[in-house]
Amino acid sequence: MNMTISGACVIDVRTSLPRHKTLKYGRRKLTDIRSAALHHSATKSGSPEAFAGYHVVTNGWPGIAYHFVIQKDGVIYWCNDPETISYHVGNSNRHALGICLVGDFRTQQPTAAQLDAANRLIQHLQVQIPTMKQVFGHQEYPGYAWKNCPAFPMGTFRTNYSQFLQKAVGKVDKPKQIPVAIKLNDELLAVTGFLQEGVSMLPVRAVANAAGGKVDWITATQDVRVNDIDLNETLIAGSAYAPARELATALRLKIEWDQATKTVKLKGCVTV
Repeated sequence: MNMTISGACVIDVRTSLPRHKTLKYGRRKLTDIRSAALHHSATKSGSPEAFAGYHVVTNGWPGIAYHFVIQKDGVIYWCNDPETISYHVGNSNRHALGICLVGDFRTQQPTAAQLDAANRLIQHLQVQIPTMKQVFGHQEYPGYAWKNCPAFPMGTFRTNYSQFLQKAVGKVDKPKQIPVAIKLNDELLAVTGFLQEGVSMLPVRAVANAAGGKVDWITATQDVRVNDIDLNETLIAGSAYAPARELATALRLKIEWDQATKTVKLKGCVTV
């Protein structure tokens, strides 16, 4: 993965941090990552080496819990591959990537350099890992409401990040979206999807409802599931769109692409 981030200093320490002699973290696909989890170190100072030593020696973990550590001067330390399933948010570890800002924000405030670096890092990661659509604080994950971490207002952070992202996105060309029609068992649906960078994206709820599928919205992780299957969805104006082939698989439908008419054709049994 490319970790050259404009306006930020990134130091790769993945191979130099303390590791457990026998234990190893599990691995995942990048597409398993759904969110970035923000932490504070709960210490007034510290380093990736110190955190890794504590996590390995005291906690008995395979390695440092975080994927990235951001010092007060804004320097970003790359500690784990994103594919590493490290220990930082309990049962949500498989789908979360951990970012720790050094400091005890119960009594301190993150520095401007740290917040700027966090914004730049998250923006970069969301380009590299499109499924990482959400940013949560440690205490926002299931089972951690009791924990004051990262101890700064996540609503404010997300608002400021959104403003940062809007400015950043305005500097690059947005991928072109080409409208596509949708047919279910040869019947044209009243909704449309779009083709972007070679992938057909379909409106999840409309297509699933037409096909008799079950749609669930997971508030805690901001995920959409169809027939209990996770999708790599994208939220646009409050509606979820998912890759046509993923959605077809979840609905147990066959799929064809008609290039001439720009139409996604879905066929199979519809539950009434």
